[in-house]
Amino acid sequence: MEILHQLTTTNAVALIVLDALYPESIEPILSQSNIKTIIATNIGDFLPGLKRTLGKLLKKIPTGKVPSDAHSFKELLKTPVDLPEVKIDPEEDTATYIMTGGTTGIPKAAVLTHFNLVSNCIQARAWFFKGGEGACNVGVLPLFHSFAMTSIMNAAIYLGGWMMLFPRPPAQDEICATIEKIAPEGSTIYCGAEILFKRLAEFPELKKYNIMGKFSLCVSGAGPLHRPVQEAFEKVTGGRLTEGYGLTEASPIVSAGPFWGKRKIGTIGLPFPGTDWKILDTETGTRELGIGPDNTGEICVAGPQVMKGYLNQPEETVDTLIQFEGRTFLRTGDIGYMDEDGQIVILDRKKQLIKYRGYSVYPKEVEELVGGHPSVSEVAAAGLPDQESGEIIKVWVVLKDDHKGKASEEEILKWCKENMTHYKVPRLLEFRDELPKTLVGKVMRRELQEADPLWKEAK
Repeated sequence: MEILHQLTTTNAVALIVLDALYPESIEPILSQSNIKTIIATNIGDFLPGLKRTLGKLLKKIPTGKVPSDAHSFKELLKTPVDLPEVKIDPEEDTATYIMTGGTTGIPKAAVLTHFNLVSNCIQARAWFFKGGEGACNVGVLPLFHSFAMTSIMNAAIYLGGWMMLFPRPPAQDEICATIEKIAPEGSTIYCGAEILFKRLAEFPELKKYNIMGKFSLCVSGAGPLHRPVQEAFEKVTGGRLTEGYGLTEASPIVSAGPFWGKRKIGTIGLPFPGTDWKILDTETGTRELGIGPDNTGEICVAGPQVMKGYLNQPEETVDTLIQFEGRTFLRTGDIGYMDEDGQIVILDRKKQLIKYRGYSVYPKEVEELVGGHPSVSEVAAAGLPDQESGEIIKVWVVLKDDHKGKASEEEILKWCKENMTHYKVPRLLEFRDELPKTLVGKVMRRELQEADPLWKEAK
């Protein structure tokens, strides 16, 4: 249904699809869409003939049956070039529709112009100062996501570099072996979620591979970067890792921490060139707040990378793009405050704020505090309906491998009561083997919340 939602939202009339995915993912929904033209491809299309044939015979290359009138992508590439002259207005004409993540609601299509995307590449160039001709961008993230679209694909093209693409997040031995073999020394860029850097830093066989000095500039996004992960990754790889911040509606990069000099863990760094940000009141977005935690509000940004709007959703667009001091600012939906250096600390998503007995509790803060327990590897927090207190806090916990079967719910909750402010203490805890994540590694709190019996009972 997610694919159908995207096809109908964008009113797509043509679809390029892997033949292996067609029978299960496209055929059942095709009649409900406006798709008129199907272009089919296969992952073996560009392999040498013998390898392609053997791969399909031995079922090493997945295939699937497509309609007889589907066009072959490989054959279309043989069509003689006859490009029409197309005049565009870069600031007004749409380059792409990118679906928002949907972590706090139904995904919407952000309308990004050519000006938005090129601007964000130019801005990123200032940060990726070690990038350039021949630089390698490690591509583990899916390219249909805005983070990968800009920081990996578009940035590589703009910098004159190349992409090291993986069809899915690789095992640590695979990515290490590939980097050792083909990545250039000192000019390899790696952008991803914190979990990717954490896994690499904790990989026990890392020393078997000669990757020290390969990485130059690495950016962790889709969630906070914690100091232990940053320090461990930099120690074992020799690369520099910083935290970036962005959202689909901003093409997506808004800011990043510096790679050198004064680096402040816990902030989302400095705004990209040409980007302004402010902390505005969360209710109306009409009042600018001051400096420090006492002036917590909604993070709002303006710049050439900010979208034109949401496709066919004028009310949502008006709510999200506001006029302030003669400029268009994007209301990010993130809550935070600005420090004395002009850097911003994110506390959490506005829609995920937990209200417990009148207290405002940020899930991110609960997660960071519970994550301080020596047995905890990963944690997610969310509010669940409660008649007496409004909401109660529940945490879903993944234990470290060597603590599984040893730590108990009671012991961790007791530790929380002893180490956390009373209104931030979780009332419920559930152990999980893993936490649900988006394709870029962002924990899906909403999925955990809505699957809980207390949530279902209240709704």
